[in-house]
Amino acid sequence: MIADTFLLLTLRLQVEWNTFRSRKLIRQILIVVLFLAVGAVMISFASGFGYGAGAILRRFPRLQLEPLMPGLILGIVTLLSLASSFGVALSALFLSNDLELLMSAPVNRRAVFMSKILDGMMGYYVLVMATAMPALFTYGLGLRYGLLYYLLAFVAVLATPLLPAGLGALLVMVVARFAPARRVREVMGLAAALFGVTCSLISNLSRSWSRLAFLGDQFNLEALLTLTRSLINLPIPPLMAGRGLAAAGVGEIGSAFANMAGFLLLTFGLFAAIVWLADTLYASGWVRMQSSGSANRNKQRAEKAAARSGLLGSAPASFALALKDWRVIPRDLRNFAQFLAPLFLLPVIYINLLGGGGSRSFNAVAQANNFAEGRVNFSNAFAAAGVLTVTFLIFNRIASTGISMEGKSWWLLKTAPLAGRELLAGKFLAALMPFTAIGTALMIGMAIWRGFSVIGALYGWLGMMVLGSGMMAVDVGLAVPWANLTWDDPRRMSSGWGALFSFFINTILGLVAGLLLALPLIARAFLPAFEIIAWLVGPLGAIAVSSAIGGLVVQFGLSRLSSVGEA
Repeated sequence: MIADTFLLLTLRLQVEWNTFRSRKLIRQILIVVLFLAVGAVMISFASGFGYGAGAILRRFPRLQLEPLMPGLILGIVTLLSLASSFGVALSALFLSNDLELLMSAPVNRRAVFMSKILDGMMGYYVLVMATAMPALFTYGLGLRYGLLYYLLAFVAVLATPLLPAGLGALLVMVVARFAPARRVREVMGLAAALFGVTCSLISNLSRSWSRLAFLGDQFNLEALLTLTRSLINLPIPPLMAGRGLAAAGVGEIGSAFANMAGFLLLTFGLFAAIVWLADTLYASGWVRMQSSGSANRNKQRAEKAAARSGLLGSAPASFALALKDWRVIPRDLRNFAQFLAPLFLLPVIYINLLGGGGSRSFNAVAQANNFAEGRVNFSNAFAAAGVLTVTFLIFNRIASTGISMEGKSWWLLKTAPLAGRELLAGKFLAALMPFTAIGTALMIGMAIWRGFSVIGALYGWLGMMVLGSGMMAVDVGLAVPWANLTWDDPRRMSSGWGALFSFFINTILGLVAGLLLALPLIARAFLPAFEIIAWLVGPLGAIAVSSAIGGLVVQFGLSRLSSVGEA
């Protein structure tokens, strides 16, 4: 089995290398330079953080928190792996396009399972090696730990992702054995999204947790240290590894091997048990998913559906295309799973930017109001910006994957009597219509909650629509050049280059147009004589900037539309 696993992983790496070599030279250079630059930044930051933490703890040995940092680093690795393990396992084990060949090849089925899991984790291991590994190694340098610490740290980093990967694979195999194939991806995507949202909400309760360290207005260091030490001793695998690494660093061999043995038993042991179970669970689940399909409509049902088409059959082409997308999107719960997380950002934004007025709370609005010396209240502007941010994050994926979402159906659209402008207008409307509906509802709720004036609420809504429309247009335009019509995993619909350019352009658009929209408030605070001019220049300038940037990017996408899908 080990030999077959090594063979399959080697062949997979060879495929990736051949794919890289087939790219143009300029793209190869850009990829290598970008990879090295990002890697250097991540390694430098992680190394500085690890060394700084180690030096501080060496300077204050009475704190006795040496096991905390390795446990936290490995705990973050575990949480991130667990959040993505469902989707990674599902895509690697059941949705890959080479499974038919592998399942019929003369190799061990457990080797197929193991190679698919490890292949899906390869990118994650690269990320961990550039962050967790430097942080742990420099942490040991800061504390002047011995050689055994570094050896065990390397083993711990390799073993940590196996626990969440094994749990995700086990859950996917069990569900795939009993559930319909089409629903497996939806349930797993929804579960992963809910898990990520839960972790995000817990991590953003910093104010509530920080109150434990205060008695009245006095900071209680001993209470905080006692609480932290009790957390360190919990029987959780990453914390067990942290205790083992700290013991190894100071030469406590017995404690080091006891904690590391428990950690490795839970990680390697569970993964080995799942690999053993995979011989039956994986095969039966894969066969079930291959044999289950969707029912085909007969002619009579198709005629009835056409008769009931209503607005979809009589609307203008662009609007009909948007309606078509919104009939397709609800059929897959994975789409809604990607919408869930940003919905929970609204209370987080409110708590961290608008809430809290104590001496220990950072209130961005209060800071802005203090800078304006109380002449202007920026609360409403921050609230409107929060509504825009959350609503845009919810629906921008529809715009950024509008072309890729078509998949093989793209050729039907390409041969249809549909102009390119109509097609992009339909994709734009598919994202803008729900953005407008949800954004308006949230803005009304925020206006009631925060007590906006009628003019303030209308101006906030106008600003949200101006900025949101421009950003949606940017995403639609940049969705064309890097469209992926051959995706087998929904996460691959989006292009890394498209997302990067979209982020930079939308950031510029938001800063420039947002500053123009804020001109009336800025003028009232600092230049009252120019407030009327600011009310004229600000909104009109924001509309002009948003329209110009969005229009130019859409025109760029329109010029590349004919080459989508062509070799």
